This record gives sequence, structure tokens and C-alpha cells, in this order.
Amino acid sequence: MADQCDVLIANGRMIDPANGVDAVRDVALKDGKVSAVGHNLGQADAVIDAAGCLVVPGLIDLHTHVYKDVSMFGIEADELCPRTGVTTSVDTGTAGWINYRGLERYVIEPSATRILAYVNLSGVGLPWRRGEMVYEGYVSASECARAVLNHPQTALGVKVRLYRGVGGDADLRDLLQIAIEAANRCEKPLMVHVSNADVPLRDLIQHLRPGDIVTHCFHGTQPASIIDSRGKVISEAWEARDRGVIFDIGHGLGSFSYDIGRAAMEDGFPPDTISSDIHTFNIDGPVYDLPTTMSKFLNLGMSLNDVIRRATLEPAQVIYRADDLGHLGVGAAGDVAVLELETGAFALTDSMQQVLMGAQRLVCRASVRDGKIWWQNRENAHG
Repeated sequence: MADQCDVLIANGRMIDPANGVDAVRDVALKDGKVSAVGHNLGQADAVIDAAGCLVVPGLIDLHTHVYKDVSMFGIEADELCPRTGVTTSVDTGTAGWINYRGLERYVIEPSATRILAYVNLSGVGLPWRRGEMVYEGYVSASECARAVLNHPQTALGVKVRLYRGVGGDADLRDLLQIAIEAANRCEKPLMVHVSNADVPLRDLIQHLRPGDIVTHCFHGTQPASIIDSRGKVISEAWEARDRGVIFDIGHGLGSFSYDIGRAAMEDGFPPDTISSDIHTFNIDGPVYDLPTTMSKFLNLGMSLNDVIRRATLEPAQVIYRADDLGHLGVGAAGDVAVLELETGAFALTDSMQQVLMGAQRLVCRASVRDGKIWWQNRENAHG
């Protein structure tokens, strides 16, 4: 029997892919960490009754935009994340090497949500919809790398958006090489936005290194689609995955197509990670949040355990935090999401405005951050 704990999450179906657990278990949290997993774990200062719900590691959203009031894309992480079970939000290039310290000082440091970030190759980051690299002086491999190295507690690597016109007349292949140089200089991963690129995807991903990330991997625009004219995944994507390149969803407003997702998954090429690309232009639809994005893959035929894995363990590995995040083993960070798997008829819309009528939907019922109850449906509250 465990000692008195701070929070006990009882009676739920625990799904912890990292530890191979899918069974009814209680989870005890003490001093900000998982202190015990099992049954009859003793007394607690507070109890969440998770009967009928799923108990999973705190969700990790690998693609978000949370630089509120500086970027037109930025949302308030602490308003969204607690009620959606996202305990770690990864901002992907909303800040660049010029203004990254502002993101860290005014957003990351005061937020209850754990926020990590990729630094945009563009010095100004992502203040508006397009053209962040039109001005040549905004692009600097050395300055971007320096910003990453100067903020080791929060900066994960480099982000570059490659879409038609992002750098004026510059060739996207050339911009990619500058981004790779920046990532090599700081010896960190590169995340590459590939939707709406005006060059074939094969021309971009063949240069990526192990640990680099292709986000918006199932977008629906040519010529940068992952699917060829035969409806199959391009050979360069298979080769990239074999050498350790990560393929991330990054749903967004215009970057996820059911048709592309189905074709890729039918060809045996599921995404490595499921992320929302949540921002001001899609938070009211079609994205809404990470559990909604996860629900779309459930209804495309991915198993529940695989969906959970791609929003917990896999992104934890991508950000090199699998020792303490993305699992519920004893000693892990005390971050937990309590989700309900609802059944019914749910209209789920992709970025192409295609509607999938789903029979299942994941909804957050409670979240625990750093070993403390962060948010909950009061019907589940005890103690």
C-alpha cells in the first residue's frame, strides 16, 4: 500500500503505451510525480473518479501557436490546454530568432501549461499569414542557431515554413538548405512545414536528417503531396522514415485531408505523431483541439492505443523527453489526462471541408498537471 498521496485517479482504464498497460488501474501522484500504479493505493488529499473513462499520460501537442497578442495566430494556452488534457504544448515557430525571448518571458515562463518551442528561421517568426521571409535580412542560419542555443530550457530546434511565395522569388530548396544549416549549427532537429509548397515533396524530404520532422504530412495540395499519381506513398517518404525522419499531422486550417490520410494509411504509412496546429483561425473549427484531431484518426480506423501513443509517447520521444513525459511509470511527471470515449454520431471536418460522420469521439473530463488537479468536470470531483 502506498503512502498518503496528493491526488488519486481511481477506477479508470489506464492506457500507457510506453509501459504496455491497457487495464483498469489507479494512479497515485505525490510531489509532482507518479508515485504508484495499481490497486488499493491508500488515501489521497483529492480523488478523481475515472470510472468509465480512459486514464492516459498528459497529451503532448507537437504543433501549436501560443504567442498570443504578438502573432495573429497566437492563442492563450492556459485557456485551452487544461480542458483538453494537453499538458505540454509545443509552439512551432510563432517566434523567430529576433523575438524568441519575448515568447519565453511573456508566454512560456508565466504559463501553467508546459510550453516548449521551435525557433523560426525567420527572425520575426510568424506575425501574419504569409511572407515572413520576403525580407532577406530576416533569414539567418547563424542567428537562428544562436537563439536556439541561448535558450536551452525551452528551445527544441528550428522551424521553417516552406510554401509558395514565403520568400518572394526565392527557391524553397534554397530556403530549406539555410534551415538545415541552422539546425546543423545548433545540432538540433528541424521541423519543416510542407503544405502549399510549389516544389515536389521528394525534393524537400530527401535532404532531411534523422530526428527532423515533416509537419502537415497529410495535406492535400500538389505538387508537395505525400501521395503519388497511383495513390501510393512516394518512395522518398518511405526512405526518409527508414532513416529516422518523423511524419507529423499538424492538422491546421488547410493542412489535413481525409483522402490523403486514408490513402497513406491504407498503404501502411500512418503518421508518427498526431498534432493539432491549433491557432486563432481554426480553434472554432475545423480543429477545435487535440482530442478532436485524435478522434478523426479513430474514425479513420486507427486503434485507440495507437492514437493515444501518437499523442503521448511518440511526441515525447520526438522532443527528447520520454524519460519523464508521455508515460505513467513511477517517477514520471505528474501529468495525466482523463478522457471519455463517447459513442454516437459526430460530424468531424478536415481542412478540405470534407465531413466524416464518426461513431466515436474523445473528450477530456479531467486533467492533472505537475501532480495537481488542473481542470475537471465537477461531476468527477471527490475529496
